[in-house]
Amino acid sequence: MNRRHSPIVILCALLLGANACDSSRAAQDPAPGYRGSIDGFDLSAYQGRVMVLNFWATWCGPCRTEIPHLVRLREDFPEEDLAIIGISVDTGRSSQIDAMLKLFIDHFGINYPIYLDGEQKFSAAYDPAAWYMRFVPTTVIIDQQGQIYDTHFGLSRNAAGKVDPYGVLGAQVQKLLDGA
Repeated sequence: MNRRHSPIVILCALLLGANACDSSRAAQDPAPGYRGSIDGFDLSAYQGRVMVLNFWATWCGPCRTEIPHLVRLREDFPEEDLAIIGISVDTGRSSQIDAMLKLFIDHFGINYPIYLDGEQKFSAAYDPAAWYMRFVPTTVIIDQQGQIYDTHFGLSRNAAGKVDPYGVLGAQVQKLLDGA
């Protein structure tokens, strides 16, 4: 299921990103692996690139299916063209979640940065009516100007209805890179 968002949702997302620019917060680190709290995340740091934001959780079966497709996308598109950011919505005691996420990242060979949004402050910008991320995975495609191009709730499916996150997301990324 795909849905374009209203300018209000886009504004909320950009404002949350701007709040994360506060110098008292953790610095942006685009390196792969676990980056810690979403509080240090700055969406505007990726302006000029296509961006894939993937909201997921370790307990989510469809997320486990989708992650290898995102790893493949990261391998196939240059970093200067495409940023992939994973945002875990796992909750629990911080030390347990941190350890669990690190193990999960190693197990799946995740090659893009992962941030934790356990309180779902950032995630809520994509569904202001909810106090939590309603669907995981939720994958948001953002164009080079920082506008939401498309949102996928659940696993992305091709025109034939087959689960195909790599094909669907890869085609959208390529379309944006080609300027279509």
